[in-house]
Amino acid sequence: IVRYMNLQDFDHTAWNFLTGRAAVGRNANLRWIQVSWGSRLTKAFLDLDLHQPGSDSELLGIYFPIGRQHIDHQTLQLHRAPHCRSDLLFNGALKDRARSVYMGVIKVLPGAQKTDAYQRNGNLILDSRARADSIPGLEIEADDVRCTHGATAAQVEDEYVFYLMARGLSRPQAERMIVQGFFQAVLDRVPVESVVAKLERVIERKIGG
Repeated sequence: IVRYMNLQDFDHTAWNFLTGRAAVGRNANLRWIQVSWGSRLTKAFLDLDLHQPGSDSELLGIYFPIGRQHIDHQTLQLHRAPHCRSDLLFNGALKDRARSVYMGVIKVLPGAQKTDAYQRNGNLILDSRARADSIPGLEIEADDVRCTHGATAAQVEDEYVFYLMARGLSRPQAERMIVQGFFQAVLDRVPVESVVAKLERVIERKIGG
């Protein structure tokens, strides 16, 4: 069992290029958390290689670009062995003129029967000038698998804000609660409470600008 987190919070003038690869062996369990807060530009290549039977992996991501930040993640879930599972969830919020790009592929080779793979990328647009591009993909060469993927990009719904304001919250408080709830799906899967608290503080800072 391995739990690994990579958190980057570079100055917004930095250019960050990252390559990460995990080879997951027989009956091994991996939870990998990628957090991208900083940099002017980040380009991250993140690969999961499930090469022996029974391997199980999660790849979780959080990003929150603001200003003119550009955050770009490219992921690969490579299933080479049978009876393996991979689960990917990347959620990001964007403010100002920020941009995010997500491109992900689940690739299942011919011998990887009984594969169970999932990939989801969600984006919450907090400013009309922000832009999120999401390109999930499947390459399936086995015939007994369960593989699904999805992507969303949406603005904060006015009806949700109205609902919370009708119960006494101000608009900034209502929007803050919605953004925090959006990230909660990932935070709930971070195994260390002190790390979750730190991430929540940065999210609060980003929301406040």
